[in-house]
Amino acid sequence: MFGGHGAPTWESIPRAIGVLRLRLFLLRHGESVTNVQRVFATRKLDPPLSEAGLQQAELQAEALAKVGLAAIYASTLRRARQTAEIVGRQCGLSVRHTDLLREVHVGIVDGLSIEDPVNRRVYDDTVMGWGQDRLEVGFPDGETLGDVERRFRAFLNGLGAAEDPILVVGHGVLFMAIVWLFCDDRHPQIEDNYMGRGHVSILRGQGDRFRLEAFNVSPEDALRGALLPTE
Repeated sequence: MFGGHGAPTWESIPRAIGVLRLRLFLLRHGESVTNVQRVFATRKLDPPLSEAGLQQAELQAEALAKVGLAAIYASTLRRARQTAEIVGRQCGLSVRHTDLLREVHVGIVDGLSIEDPVNRRVYDDTVMGWGQDRLEVGFPDGETLGDVERRFRAFLNGLGAAEDPILVVGHGVLFMAIVWLFCDDRHPQIEDNYMGRGHVSILRGQGDRFRLEAFNVSPEDALRGALLPTE
């Protein structure tokens, strides 16, 4: 189940070869109301973007319009839908929504304060287990790392031989787990793979895995051309 450096391989996944050559732009939604309130929001709450989050989405939309996106997929949660629709309008593309891109279900701490030490310990202990590549570790009454792996594999399989580049609009913990699970050049500490609000990372298919072409590009840097090819 594991490759030489401890990350899972895709050996058991039926897939079209086109998926393996995909270029994916991962866009974390802009700042949400619960980001400001410092509350876990994965299933019980479905907050909108804050004013700052709307601005972050508008800036990334302007930058992503120059990339030549072929398709946009987004989480069904409101903050991701709002972000994706802003980009879609700028790029002239419709948005395809899927539950496969929802935020990781944090179980018993969902809807609770991130600042509470007990809740924070639940989160930290879970992520620590993920950093040891333990697919069975998860949030109590929520999702395991293995659940997230299966979800994203199902998303990739559904793409088939889709044209790229593809924009994937999702969430912080989800994208941290995806980079950890699927990228050979992931950062060595799992927490360092966590993206900022309204930030973009680029994944390029390489063999049966991905590599990071860019990581955690802010809206401001995106506007300065950080998402465009350098050659």
